[in-house]
Amino acid sequence: MLLPNYFKHAKLLKLNRMDKNKNKTPIKRNNLVISIICIGTIIAYVAFVSCYPITKKESDVLLSQSDKPHSPYLLQRDTMDGGFSRDWMPHFVPSEEYWVDMHAHLSGVTSANDLKQLMDSWFSRLDAFRLGKVVVITEQSEMFKVFSEAVANDSRFAWFYWPKNDEPSLSLVRESVRNGACGIKLHNREIMEGKVSRDIWQHEEWQNIFSFAETAGLPLLWHVTQRHSYSPYHGGGLYAYWQTGWANGVTFTNEDLLQDMLAIMLLFPKLKVIGAHQLHVGQERLQLLFQEYDNLYIDSSCGMYLRWADEFIMEDCLLLCEFVERWSERILFGTDADIKPGSIDEYAVQGFLCHARFMLKLGLSDKALQDVAWRTSNNLLKLKPVSAARRGNVRP
Repeated sequence: MLLPNYFKHAKLLKLNRMDKNKNKTPIKRNNLVISIICIGTIIAYVAFVSCYPITKKESDVLLSQSDKPHSPYLLQRDTMDGGFSRDWMPHFVPSEEYWVDMHAHLSGVTSANDLKQLMDSWFSRLDAFRLGKVVVITEQSEMFKVFSEAVANDSRFAWFYWPKNDEPSLSLVRESVRNGACGIKLHNREIMEGKVSRDIWQHEEWQNIFSFAETAGLPLLWHVTQRHSYSPYHGGGLYAYWQTGWANGVTFTNEDLLQDMLAIMLLFPKLKVIGAHQLHVGQERLQLLFQEYDNLYIDSSCGMYLRWADEFIMEDCLLLCEFVERWSERILFGTDADIKPGSIDEYAVQGFLCHARFMLKLGLSDKALQDVAWRTSNNLLKLKPVSAARRGNVRP
């Protein structure tokens, strides 16, 4: 708790002096009264503070608030042009150059014109919030040529191919890469629902795909597990996928599915795997996994989410900030957005902004913020950088 600057208020009161030509005695009397008030207020404040000592945790919070990073360009202004602009706008904090949303779903598109209109509509809403590129996920193999042209001609667009897990086709995966796919999406939904055998990933066809992906440097975005509980904060349901699976006789658990993924990663140690939705495990478990598996990454979708009216509880903010700072080169920004014709509205836009808000409110260093926002995605997915140039006199 910080001592209020009562002397500042006293100084302001003193400025209201009587005319110089009037008797000086009232001024002295006023000064005496002001001094007594200030001294009494300070004594009362000290007495209050003595009854409410600052704990170590509160001290850490105060330190963290005063130690938030600022834009690195403030330091440049200290020396450039002989320091002429030193301290100009010292409140500027690190800001993302742009966002790469590497986890968005695309559907309802049947032509190049459909795709262009959809991209124009999406970016007309989110360009103002610095969305630079979106990596869409699609099962539409008939659209490979259209996606290839989009990758070549539209810097805003990149894509993942999502093969059906019960119909693995190495030839289709190869074709997707020839047409510009920068990754593969896998999903354990049908396994959790008991519709596909849990050992599907051990089949020869999938082992051949994993081997190809490892050799080609093609990352996997893998939805491996699913939490059981409700998550009304971001709109998640109760026992999603599992309820159907249990009715179909499923007895394995999330831990079993996680171990299946880790076994694949050990078998293909250079295969890069991005665990969707942070694998639905906490920061302590993630840190252990990161330390053990150099080829493991996560995306930010669904969990790294802060709603429009909310602020972090400070203790949570400190822990999350420390985690993201340490592992920023293993975290990719993603939103799980559903992009399709007729779906571009405020509801969809806020879903993106809640993910961006989470990162911006953590108080990350400039390096960590750029890593998560775009750099880690660009490096891992081999994406071309996007221009961060402004379109007007300022950039929102």
